[in-house]
Amino acid sequence: MAYFSSEINIKHLEKPSAIPIFQHLSLRRVKGITGAFLLATVLGFLLLWQPAYLQLRSLQKEENYWQNVLKTGATNTKTDTKAATIPTMDQLPDLIEQCRAAFVKEGVDVVALNVERFGERRETGNAASLDYGLVRFHLHGNWEGIVTSLKALEETQEGSIHLQEVVLEAEGGEALLQIYFCTGE
Repeated sequence: MAYFSSEINIKHLEKPSAIPIFQHLSLRRVKGITGAFLLATVLGFLLLWQPAYLQLRSLQKEENYWQNVLKTGATNTKTDTKAATIPTMDQLPDLIEQCRAAFVKEGVDVVALNVERFGERRETGNAASLDYGLVRFHLHGNWEGIVTSLKALEETQEGSIHLQEVVLEAEGGEALLQIYFCTGE
């Protein structure tokens, strides 16, 4: 029997493939695998995206709050309905001394304090802007006194002192405070 060259090529293509996994894949199975992969990708994105979105919303709320403080010049604290004003830059040394006194009151020695930097918003115009100073306190004393002092500072009526970082060591620690103040008109 004689075979034509076209018949030989066809018979060669009809042989089973070398990879047995792909033999049993149908279009339906490929669609199912692709759908499952896309669903897993979307769920992973939503699970990882949600914490970042919540942090963004928190920052937006804080920004709106401080924008309102700048417009009105006063804050309403939850514990007291009296309006408290944001201190000016001239009052910053007094605020730093108030922080130091809160630690000394609890029996914690302030070994050193450093004003690390000032933060400001660069805006055009003569409107008032809300700036801040980062002050690091090097402390020596018991942890209970440090924690009590920090809680008292955060609950001050001015609402301008915020805790940024605390590192406690065996005999004391460090505390980084962000103190807000108002500059301009």
